[in-house]
Amino acid sequence: MKGNGTNSSSIIGTLKWAQILGEWDTASDPIVYEGGGENYQAQGQSFPRGLIISNRKLQHGRCSVSVKFTEAPNRFHPAGGLAVGYRSSDRYYIQVQLGAGQAAYSVSEFIPGFGWGILKATGPVSAILPNRAYPLECDIIGQQIRVTVDSVSVLEVLPSRPLEGKQTGLMAAGERAVKFAEFKAASDKLRVFVAMEYREPFDTFYEKIIKPQAEADFDVVRIDEKLGPGVIFPGGVTWQDMQREIAQADVVIAEITPSNPNVFYVCPRARKTNYSLGAARASTFRSTSAAFELFSTTTRLVESHAWKRICQSTWTQSFNR
Repeated sequence: MKGNGTNSSSIIGTLKWAQILGEWDTASDPIVYEGGGENYQAQGQSFPRGLIISNRKLQHGRCSVSVKFTEAPNRFHPAGGLAVGYRSSDRYYIQVQLGAGQAAYSVSEFIPGFGWGILKATGPVSAILPNRAYPLECDIIGQQIRVTVDSVSVLEVLPSRPLEGKQTGLMAAGERAVKFAEFKAASDKLRVFVAMEYREPFDTFYEKIIKPQAEADFDVVRIDEKLGPGVIFPGGVTWQDMQREIAQADVVIAEITPSNPNVFYVCPRARKTNYSLGAARASTFRSTSAAFELFSTTTRLVESHAWKRICQSTWTQSFNR
């Protein structure tokens, strides 16, 4: 790698890079993947690959960069884009790419022990022209990945597992140079999806206890609020709406006091996708402490201080005042 691994950035603080694969020049502006080098297997073919990781972390928000190819993507296997959810070279992460797999736009995953594989691709590779800068944006919303190119939405993907890491970076492939400029990573608040019955006394439990505590660190979503007053599941809210909200959440809180099949439906869905899942159970609001049980803690963890405060503070309050 040429340079000292740093690059100027509009984001506060110095943007720094670590080389993982391939040859890069990070001292220049734009950053350049120089092409060539050791070959790696992907999609049944062998070609050089490049990967550099930045000191910008992102779990929920937007990562973006401008990509320019020096050769047409249908020659020399050139590809370029973003890496998100990176933790280490032997752990699961996602790549959002231009020109990979003979497609204009694609999202691929790295699976330890298996290598790289495309999750979804669209557009002819001939649509990507050389010596033109393409603004590429990747929005991470819970487990959902949305891809925008040149201000046009082109892909929406729900990977089979949540991202393990928070690091972001750049990826490239092929024999020829790929140039990158204006790299940014901007975090949003993590999202909490609350599943519960939409009636009293649970509405008060939500408004007075759950929501105020969670809003300090999270964007709080209850599906009836999002779709408007008077709309309650399942009338007007589909299973697809509920599945989408679960997929876009980083944490799911389920109020399971009453035997409500719609709320119970959320719990295995959240556990299946490895989210932090909490169950609030309050048999009576006259008790001095509403019981809280965290019955699933997985690799999809939020910052411990925020989650701990919600667990310990929220459900130790009482309606009997």
